[in-house]
Amino acid sequence: MTLRAFVLLAATGLTTSIQAAVPLEVLPAKSDVNWIGVSAPSANVIWLSGSASTIARSTDGGASWNYFQPASADLEFRDIEATSAEEAYALSIGTGGASRIYFTSDGGRNWQLRYRGDSNQFLNCLAMSATGEAWVYGDSVEKHWSMVRGADARNWLTARNAVDSQPLAGEGGLAASGSCIRYKNNIWAIGTANAATARLLIKRDFGIRFEAIDTPMPAGPSAGIASVWPFSQKHVLLAGGDLNNSEARPRLVRYEDGDFTPLSEPPLEGALYSLTVLPDGAILVSNPDGAALLPGADEAWLRLSEENIWNSACVAGHCYLAGKDGYVAKFNWPAAATD
Repeated sequence: MTLRAFVLLAATGLTTSIQAAVPLEVLPAKSDVNWIGVSAPSANVIWLSGSASTIARSTDGGASWNYFQPASADLEFRDIEATSAEEAYALSIGTGGASRIYFTSDGGRNWQLRYRGDSNQFLNCLAMSATGEAWVYGDSVEKHWSMVRGADARNWLTARNAVDSQPLAGEGGLAASGSCIRYKNNIWAIGTANAATARLLIKRDFGIRFEAIDTPMPAGPSAGIASVWPFSQKHVLLAGGDLNNSEARPRLVRYEDGDFTPLSEPPLEGALYSLTVLPDGAILVSNPDGAALLPGADEAWLRLSEENIWNSACVAGHCYLAGKDGYVAKFNWPAAATD
Protein backbone atom coordinates (compact mmCIF):
# COMPACT_ATOMS: atom_id res chain seq x y z
CA MET A 1 0.00 0.00 0.00
CA THR A 2 1.39 3.42 -0.91
CA LEU A 3 1.46 6.21 1.68
CA ARG A 4 -0.93 8.30 -0.43
CA ALA A 5 -3.38 5.42 -0.71
CA PHE A 6 -3.23 4.90 3.03
CA VAL A 7 -3.96 8.57 3.74
CA LEU A 8 -6.99 8.41 1.41
CA LEU A 9 -8.29 5.38 3.28
CA ALA A 10 -7.83 7.21 6.58
CA ALA A 11 -9.75 10.20 5.25
CA THR A 12 -12.73 7.98 4.34
CA GLY A 13 -12.78 6.42 7.80
CA LEU A 14 -11.78 2.95 6.60
CA THR A 15 -8.77 2.95 8.89
CA THR A 16 -7.61 4.90 11.93
CA SER A 17 -4.15 3.43 12.35
CA ILE A 18 -0.92 4.32 10.60
CA GLN A 19 0.62 0.98 11.57
CA ALA A 20 -0.26 -0.69 8.25
CA ALA A 21 1.90 1.87 6.44
CA VAL A 22 4.49 2.87 9.04
CA PRO A 23 4.66 0.34 11.89
CA LEU A 24 5.73 1.34 15.38
CA GLU A 25 8.70 -0.53 16.80
CA VAL A 26 8.65 -0.79 20.60
CA LEU A 27 12.16 -0.41 22.00
CA PRO A 28 13.58 -2.39 24.95
CA ALA A 29 13.96 0.35 27.58
CA LYS A 30 13.70 0.01 31.39
CA SER A 31 10.06 -0.64 32.29
CA ASP A 32 10.20 0.79 35.83
CA VAL A 33 10.84 4.36 34.65
CA ASN A 34 8.29 6.87 33.42
CA TRP A 35 10.05 8.48 30.45
CA ILE A 36 9.20 12.16 30.01
CA GLY A 37 12.08 13.83 28.18
CA VAL A 38 13.46 12.71 24.82
CA SER A 39 16.12 14.24 22.59
CA ALA A 40 17.54 12.89 19.34
CA PRO A 41 20.58 14.86 18.11
CA SER A 42 21.00 12.35 15.26
CA ALA A 43 19.12 9.42 13.78
CA ASN A 44 20.79 6.77 15.95
CA VAL A 45 21.51 8.79 19.10
CA ILE A 46 18.62 9.08 21.55
CA TRP A 47 18.60 10.44 25.08
CA LEU A 48 15.73 9.87 27.54
CA SER A 49 14.99 11.35 30.96
CA GLY A 50 12.39 10.48 33.53
CA SER A 51 11.47 9.36 37.02
CA ALA A 52 13.80 7.98 39.69
CA SER A 53 16.53 10.36 38.54
CA THR A 54 17.09 8.18 35.48
CA ILE A 55 18.75 9.13 32.20
CA ALA A 56 19.16 6.74 29.26
CA ARG A 57 21.29 6.97 26.13
CA SER A 58 21.33 4.85 22.98
CA THR A 59 23.77 5.16 20.10
CA ASP A 60 22.24 2.40 17.95
CA GLY A 61 18.73 3.68 17.35
CA GLY A 62 17.30 2.30 20.58
CA ALA A 63 18.44 -1.32 20.21
CA SER A 64 20.44 -1.03 23.45
CA TRP A 65 20.73 1.53 26.25
CA ASN A 66 23.09 2.82 28.90
CA TYR A 67 21.46 4.11 32.10
CA PHE A 68 22.64 6.81 34.50
CA GLN A 69 21.53 8.46 37.73
CA PRO A 70 23.05 11.94 37.99
CA ALA A 71 21.54 12.50 41.46
CA SER A 72 19.46 10.92 44.23
CA ALA A 73 16.54 8.79 43.08
CA ASP A 74 13.87 11.23 44.31
CA LEU A 75 14.49 13.67 41.45
CA GLU A 76 12.35 13.61 38.30
CA PHE A 77 14.01 14.68 35.05
CA ARG A 78 11.26 16.23 32.92
CA ASP A 79 13.48 17.51 30.13
CA ILE A 80 16.70 16.56 28.38
CA GLU A 81 18.45 18.46 25.59
CA ALA A 82 21.32 16.66 23.87
CA THR A 83 23.71 18.26 21.40
CA SER A 84 25.57 15.04 20.51
CA ALA A 85 26.22 11.48 21.68
CA GLU A 86 28.54 12.93 24.33
CA GLU A 87 26.92 16.17 25.53
CA ALA A 88 23.52 16.58 27.14
CA TYR A 89 21.70 18.83 29.63
CA ALA A 90 19.06 17.36 31.96
CA LEU A 91 16.45 19.37 33.89
CA SER A 92 14.78 18.11 37.05
CA ILE A 93 11.69 19.79 38.47
CA GLY A 94 10.26 20.70 41.85
CA THR A 95 10.62 23.26 44.63
CA GLY A 96 12.96 23.18 47.61
CA GLY A 97 16.02 23.03 45.39
CA ALA A 98 14.76 20.09 43.30
CA SER A 99 14.79 22.19 40.10
CA ARG A 100 18.30 21.54 38.81
CA ILE A 101 20.33 21.42 35.61
CA TYR A 102 22.93 18.69 35.13
CA PHE A 103 25.45 18.46 32.30
CA THR A 104 27.53 15.64 30.86
CA SER A 105 30.32 15.89 28.32
CA ASP A 106 31.30 12.20 28.26
CA GLY A 107 28.16 10.38 27.19
CA GLY A 108 26.57 10.28 30.65
CA ARG A 109 29.36 8.61 32.58
CA ASN A 110 29.84 11.73 34.69
CA TRP A 111 27.39 14.55 35.44
CA GLN A 112 28.05 18.01 36.86
CA LEU A 113 25.44 20.13 38.66
CA ARG A 114 25.36 23.43 36.75
CA TYR A 115 22.37 25.15 38.36
CA ARG A 116 20.23 24.60 41.44
CA GLY A 117 17.02 26.57 41.88
CA ASP A 118 16.08 28.53 44.97
CA SER A 119 13.75 26.95 47.51
CA ASN A 120 10.64 28.44 45.85
CA GLN A 121 11.80 28.13 42.23
CA PHE A 122 10.02 25.61 39.98
CA LEU A 123 11.56 25.21 36.53
CA ASN A 124 9.45 23.66 33.76
CA CYS A 125 11.39 23.30 30.54
CA LEU A 126 14.76 23.86 28.89
CA ALA A 127 15.83 24.69 25.33
CA MET A 128 19.22 25.03 23.66
CA SER A 129 20.44 26.87 20.58
CA ALA A 130 23.09 25.61 18.18
CA THR A 131 25.56 28.09 19.66
CA GLY A 132 25.17 26.69 23.18
CA GLU A 133 22.88 29.40 24.57
CA ALA A 134 20.14 28.04 26.83
CA TRP A 135 16.92 29.37 28.31
CA VAL A 136 14.96 27.69 31.10
CA TYR A 137 11.37 28.71 31.84
CA GLY A 138 9.95 28.52 35.36
CA ASP A 139 6.81 29.46 37.28
CA SER A 140 6.68 33.14 38.21
CA VAL A 141 7.62 34.03 41.80
CA GLU A 142 6.31 37.06 43.71
CA LYS A 143 5.16 38.91 40.58
CA HIS A 144 8.46 38.35 38.82
CA TRP A 145 9.36 36.03 35.96
CA SER A 146 11.57 33.12 36.94
CA MET A 147 13.84 32.15 34.08
CA VAL A 148 17.42 30.99 33.80
CA ARG A 149 19.80 31.79 30.97
CA GLY A 150 22.98 29.89 30.22
CA ALA A 151 25.59 31.28 27.86
CA ASP A 152 27.53 28.00 28.00
CA ALA A 153 27.62 24.74 29.94
CA ARG A 154 29.14 26.36 33.03
CA ASN A 155 27.50 29.75 33.65
CA TRP A 156 23.77 30.00 34.41
CA LEU A 157 22.08 33.16 35.70
CA THR A 158 18.54 33.88 36.88
CA ALA A 159 16.60 36.28 34.63
CA ARG A 160 13.67 38.13 36.25
CA ASN A 161 13.13 40.85 33.65
CA ALA A 162 13.35 38.92 30.39
CA VAL A 163 9.76 39.71 29.28
CA ASP A 164 8.28 43.02 28.14
CA SER A 165 5.50 42.87 30.76
CA GLN A 166 4.95 41.47 34.25
CA PRO A 167 3.62 37.93 34.69
CA LEU A 168 -0.09 37.46 35.31
CA ALA A 169 -1.22 36.16 38.70
CA GLY A 170 -0.13 32.53 38.97
CA GLU A 171 1.46 32.49 35.52
CA GLY A 172 3.82 29.59 35.04
CA GLY A 173 4.17 26.58 32.80
CA LEU A 174 3.15 23.00 32.14
CA ALA A 175 6.11 20.68 32.65
CA ALA A 176 4.33 17.83 30.88
CA SER A 177 6.92 17.24 28.17
CA GLY A 178 9.68 19.79 28.67
CA SER A 179 8.67 21.53 25.44
CA CYS A 180 6.92 24.63 26.76
CA ILE A 181 10.07 26.42 25.55
CA ARG A 182 11.71 25.74 22.21
CA TYR A 183 14.40 27.23 19.98
CA LYS A 184 13.90 26.84 16.24
CA ASN A 185 14.68 28.96 13.18
CA ASN A 186 16.59 31.55 15.26
CA ILE A 187 13.51 32.13 17.43
CA TRP A 188 12.91 31.47 21.14
CA ALA A 189 9.27 30.68 21.99
CA ILE A 190 7.61 29.93 25.34
CA GLY A 191 4.05 28.90 26.16
CA THR A 192 2.62 29.94 29.54
CA ALA A 193 -0.07 28.33 31.71
CA ASN A 194 -1.95 28.46 35.02
CA ALA A 195 -3.10 32.10 34.64
CA ALA A 196 -6.29 33.78 33.42
CA THR A 197 -4.80 33.95 29.91
CA ALA A 198 -2.37 31.55 28.24
CA ARG A 199 0.32 33.61 26.55
CA LEU A 200 2.99 33.14 23.92
CA LEU A 201 6.38 34.64 24.80
CA ILE A 202 8.58 35.13 21.76
CA LYS A 203 12.01 36.58 21.08
CA ARG A 204 14.41 36.72 18.17
CA ASP A 205 17.84 35.17 18.61
CA PHE A 206 19.48 38.49 19.49
CA GLY A 207 16.42 40.19 20.97
CA ILE A 208 16.66 41.69 24.43
CA ARG A 209 13.27 40.70 25.83
CA PHE A 210 10.44 38.30 25.09
CA GLU A 211 7.21 39.80 23.77
CA ALA A 212 4.08 38.54 25.56
CA ILE A 213 1.10 37.78 23.29
CA ASP A 214 -2.37 36.74 24.51
CA THR A 215 -3.66 33.50 22.94
CA PRO A 216 -7.08 31.77 22.74
CA MET A 217 -5.72 28.56 24.28
CA PRO A 218 -7.52 27.19 27.38
CA ALA A 219 -6.41 29.04 30.51
CA GLY A 220 -6.64 28.84 34.28
CA PRO A 221 -5.15 26.48 36.89
CA SER A 222 -3.46 23.48 35.19
CA ALA A 223 -4.39 24.85 31.77
CA GLY A 224 -2.48 26.58 29.01
CA ILE A 225 0.23 25.90 26.45
CA ALA A 226 2.29 22.75 26.96
CA SER A 227 4.35 22.79 23.76
CA VAL A 228 5.45 25.34 21.15
CA TRP A 229 7.08 25.20 17.72
CA PRO A 230 8.36 28.48 16.19
CA PHE A 231 8.84 28.87 12.44
CA SER A 232 9.45 32.62 12.65
CA GLN A 233 8.72 35.51 14.99
CA LYS A 234 5.24 35.75 13.46
CA HIS A 235 4.53 32.08 12.89
CA VAL A 236 4.29 29.58 15.80
CA LEU A 237 2.34 26.39 16.50
CA LEU A 238 0.88 25.98 20.00
CA ALA A 239 -0.39 22.80 21.67
CA GLY A 240 -1.93 22.30 25.10
CA GLY A 241 -5.31 22.36 26.81
CA ASP A 242 -6.76 21.91 30.28
CA LEU A 243 -5.52 19.02 32.43
CA ASN A 244 -8.76 19.18 34.45
CA ASN A 245 -11.18 19.50 31.54
CA SER A 246 -10.63 17.16 28.61
CA GLU A 247 -13.28 18.98 26.55
CA ALA A 248 -11.54 22.37 26.65
CA ARG A 249 -10.77 23.72 23.19
CA PRO A 250 -8.79 24.66 21.15
CA ARG A 251 -5.84 22.35 21.81
CA LEU A 252 -3.81 22.99 18.66
CA VAL A 253 -3.48 26.51 17.26
CA ARG A 254 -1.47 28.23 14.56
CA TYR A 255 -0.31 31.79 15.26
CA GLU A 256 0.56 33.64 12.07
CA ASP A 257 0.86 37.37 11.33
CA GLY A 258 -1.09 38.29 14.45
CA ASP A 259 -3.97 35.85 13.89
CA PHE A 260 -4.77 32.60 15.71
CA THR A 261 -6.27 29.72 13.73
CA PRO A 262 -7.37 26.50 15.48
CA LEU A 263 -6.27 23.40 13.57
CA SER A 264 -8.30 20.22 13.25
CA GLU A 265 -8.58 18.38 16.54
CA PRO A 266 -6.47 15.21 16.88
CA PRO A 267 -8.18 11.91 17.86
CA LEU A 268 -6.81 12.01 21.42
CA GLU A 269 -8.66 12.69 24.68
CA GLY A 270 -7.41 15.42 27.00
CA ALA A 271 -4.79 18.14 26.88
CA LEU A 272 -1.97 17.70 24.40
CA TYR A 273 1.47 17.28 26.01
CA SER A 274 3.96 17.30 23.14
CA LEU A 275 4.21 18.78 19.67
CA THR A 276 6.77 17.90 16.98
CA VAL A 277 6.78 19.23 13.41
CA LEU A 278 8.52 17.13 10.76
CA PRO A 279 10.46 18.74 7.90
CA ASP A 280 7.66 18.05 5.40
CA GLY A 281 5.17 19.86 7.65
CA ALA A 282 3.55 16.80 9.23
CA ILE A 283 2.47 17.45 12.83
CA LEU A 284 2.99 14.87 15.58
CA VAL A 285 1.22 15.23 18.95
CA SER A 286 0.97 13.01 22.01
CA ASN A 287 -0.52 12.77 25.50
CA PRO A 288 -1.54 10.03 27.96
CA ASP A 289 -4.21 8.90 25.46
CA GLY A 290 -1.64 8.13 22.75
CA ALA A 291 -0.04 9.75 19.72
CA ALA A 292 -1.38 11.02 16.39
CA LEU A 293 0.07 12.48 13.21
CA LEU A 294 -1.40 15.00 10.76
CA PRO A 295 0.31 14.48 7.37
CA GLY A 296 -0.98 17.74 5.88
CA ALA A 297 -3.48 20.54 6.50
CA ASP A 298 -6.06 19.02 4.15
CA GLU A 299 -5.60 15.42 5.27
CA ALA A 300 -6.93 13.28 8.11
CA TRP A 301 -5.28 12.65 11.44
CA LEU A 302 -3.64 9.24 11.74
CA ARG A 303 -3.71 7.63 15.16
CA LEU A 304 -0.36 6.03 15.90
CA SER A 305 -0.78 4.56 19.37
CA GLU A 306 -3.02 4.31 22.42
CA GLU A 307 -0.10 4.10 24.85
CA ASN A 308 0.53 6.74 27.54
CA ILE A 309 2.99 8.91 25.58
CA TRP A 310 4.35 12.15 27.03
CA ASN A 311 6.91 13.23 24.46
CA SER A 312 8.32 12.84 20.97
CA ALA A 313 11.35 13.78 18.90
CA CYS A 314 12.07 13.37 15.19
CA VAL A 315 15.29 13.60 13.18
CA ALA A 316 16.12 12.56 9.61
CA GLY A 317 12.82 10.74 9.18
CA HIS A 318 13.17 8.79 12.45
CA CYS A 319 10.62 9.60 15.17
CA TYR A 320 10.85 8.50 18.80
CA LEU A 321 8.01 8.33 21.34
CA ALA A 322 8.50 8.18 25.12
CA GLY A 323 6.01 7.60 27.91
CA LYS A 324 4.98 5.94 31.14
CA ASP A 325 5.97 2.50 32.41
CA GLY A 326 9.08 2.39 30.26
CA TYR A 327 7.30 2.86 26.94
CA VAL A 328 9.65 3.87 24.12
CA ALA A 329 8.90 3.34 20.42
CA LYS A 330 10.04 4.59 17.06
CA PHE A 331 8.74 4.85 13.52
CA ASN A 332 9.99 6.14 10.21
CA TRP A 333 8.09 8.82 8.35
CA PRO A 334 8.82 8.32 4.60
CA ALA A 335 8.08 11.90 3.58
CA ALA A 336 10.72 13.29 5.98
CA ALA A 337 14.33 13.42 4.89
CA THR A 338 16.20 15.70 7.31
CA ASP A 339 15.50 17.66 10.48
